Amino acid sequence: MSYEKYNKKVKNISNSIKENEKLITTNRKGHNYRDLKFKKNQTRIDTSNLTNILDVNDNFIDCESAVTIGKVNRSTISRKKIIPSLPEGDNFTVGGCLAGLGLGSSSYIHGFFNDNVIDFDVVLGNGEIIKNVSKTQNSDLYYGIAGTYGTMGIITRVKTKLISCEKYVKVNYLHYNSFESFYEDLKQRISDKNDDFIEAFANKKNDYTIVAANFVADVNPNDISIIKDKDILKQRHMCVYAQIAKKKKYSYLRLLDYLERYSYSAFWGHYLYTPYKTRDFVYAGLMYSLMSRNILDSSPGHGKYNISKYFHAANHIVGDYTRDEYVLATDIGVPLSKLKDAMNLADEMTETYPRWICPIIDNHHPDKIFCTRKTELCNDNIIFDMGIYGIKNTNIKSKKINQAFEKFSFKHGLFKGFFSTCYFTYEDFWNQFDKEKYESIRKKYHAQNNFMNIYDKINYRNKVKKNDLRSKLFTFFGKKYLKQINNNKDTLIR
Repeated sequence: MSYEKYNKKVKNISNSIKENEKLITTNRKGHNYRDLKFKKNQTRIDTSNLTNILDVNDNFIDCESAVTIGKVNRSTISRKKIIPSLPEGDNFTVGGCLAGLGLGSSSYIHGFFNDNVIDFDVVLGNGEIIKNVSKTQNSDLYYGIAGTYGTMGIITRVKTKLISCEKYVKVNYLHYNSFESFYEDLKQRISDKNDDFIEAFANKKNDYTIVAANFVADVNPNDISIIKDKDILKQRHMCVYAQIAKKKKYSYLRLLDYLERYSYSAFWGHYLYTPYKTRDFVYAGLMYSLMSRNILDSSPGHGKYNISKYFHAANHIVGDYTRDEYVLATDIGVPLSKLKDAMNLADEMTETYPRWICPIIDNHHPDKIFCTRKTELCNDNIIFDMGIYGIKNTNIKSKKINQAFEKFSFKHGLFKGFFSTCYFTYEDFWNQFDKEKYESIRKKYHAQNNFMNIYDKINYRNKVKKNDLRSKLFTFFGKKYLKQINNNKDTLIR
């Protein structure tokens, strides 16, 4: 793909914006649990054709913004290269990882996705095209755009660093029956930086697992859990949590499969929708193996029935505001030294398990707005994304639970994942973040009155109709369904 063709695409986007008189958004659905009906009243800019890799070598990869992480992985791993920090999934896009907050199990060494971006292009709200935004060129926009979720401009190209890797990993599962031993080992492994990837799980009270993966150059083919792309048992083998539930000690995976281990099982979330083991073999096994590759393609504008969109469909079926009173999907920021406090708070509000614990090094910079800590409140440069995904085991309202988590993160100088369900009050939100800096950048780069304000975009919209047919159907069928899953969760996951 030539830069000349890319420039024509960007020019078309620019022209569309110049002719526009309403608020601007993209046509992407996103990866969150929020209602996206606001897009109906805004001008949707089509970015679905920005799916080409422009250049790749040993030091960097240069992509149009809608290139998926899956496509990046397949382009770089053959060269024994990967992006230093990226979310583990195939259908996230490089533009979304920059405008959102891309992170993963290598982030404890390499920071967030945005920390590894060399430069990017963006189309502003007035149609102006700014190229090669970097640490030295338009640096306020370079540092300020991460975590703004499409409220600064439309990113059209992203160039990121590459680092060396191997084509296989050994995944070690380290099991603990007390928080203290788990926490001390986790701190030590983070400090040593001897593992290429680290994440952890609180399976239930006094049951923890550290998952540490390391590159290996050569593996006996018989030891690899998955040996081909269209393996009939791929989902079962890739579900890290299924391996934890079985108390596995280790497994070998191709690096590609490790990096996309949550694309097929959505952590353990698919058990909330189709919990029976039959699904593993029929849907993600037999059907996945028999479907043609182009149907499974997760790139925007390609396969209409890909695996990833199954989860969008499932979320659409039960992912409304009634469902939110029964199922939690939230990510909170936790300082390294406050993990025990966060676990206790979660137990107090809801004993939802499992919990995902992903360490990240915070490369603090004063020009960052939504993706760094307040150093006066948080001395730890290692922070955790603690993901609480599952059935709510309490009668406490979801709003109260989420606001307790939000206040915890803010109290300790951190942020909560905006891609999860957010109930921020206006005052709490802007006491945490620099509203003046955010608005000054929006004004300078013509985002004001052209793109939605971030508070309005990410926050729970209480005006959404809650008693429609879908909500009534969920209330009638869904509560018993989720109760059944919760009562049998250990059996189902195994």
